[in-house]
Amino acid sequence: MVTIVSKKVAFIQPYPTDYHINRSLKNWMLNKVYDDLDELVDDVKAWIASKNRGFFERGINMLPEKWEAVIEVDGEYAPE
Repeated sequence: MVTIVSKKVAFIQPYPTDYHINRSLKNWMLNKVYDDLDELVDDVKAWIASKNRGFFERGINMLPEKWEAVIEVDGEYAPE
C-alpha cells in the first residue's frame, strides 16, 4: 500500500513482514522517502533487478510451509 502524505509517498505494509520477499523489500526501502509514485516504482524495479532468480525461487518454495503454519493456528498470525 502506498500512502501520499503532504506530497510525499510513504510505503506502508498493513501485514506482517515474515515473508521472504516482503522482508527484503522492506529492508531495501528502510529510511527512504519518495517524492512521488514514479520514484517509488523506479526503486522497486531497481530492487527486483538486484535480486537473482534463486532469491525468488526460495521465496516461492517457502510458501507452502508458511501456509501450513497459518492453517495450524486457524488463520491467526503464525510466527516464524
